[in-house]
Amino acid sequence: LVRDFGFVKVYNVLELFYVDCVVEKSEQIGNGVCDIYEPYYTEECGYDGGDCGFPVLVEGYDNCMVAEPAFIGNGFCYVDGVLPFSSEKCGFDGGDCPIPSPVEGYPNCLVSFPERIADGTCLDSLPYNSYECGFDGGDCLPPEFAQTFTL
Repeated sequence: LVRDFGFVKVYNVLELFYVDCVVEKSEQIGNGVCDIYEPYYTEECGYDGGDCGFPVLVEGYDNCMVAEPAFIGNGFCYVDGVLPFSSEKCGFDGGDCPIPSPVEGYPNCLVSFPERIADGTCLDSLPYNSYECGFDGGDCLPPEFAQTFTL
């Protein structure tokens, strides 16, 4: 809120729109359900359009900030090893996720579950849905681009 002129409120345009937020399913931003994985859970996307709380520092992990610290090291690799949970700074989900490994055909793609790349289902989260991973091996590309995309 920039100014309050009685019944008329003036907002900064960046408070209303997430111009730097790039996601496959924009309707999930601000829909009332917290998506606590990247790219939805980022500052650029307003922490899922305000659906999620601000990140909290996880005890025992310098620089590991997530919406739900209890998910780190709980014995379960959260959502197939997505960021920020399955990152080096979060100890690869507190040791719950395999250390990311390279994916054949995508030399700069490192994920915890390489078999999830190009498995026919779009895993719309980082690092899977990224340029380096071929947008989940093409699973997250619109059909009109899927046949023409190359790294």
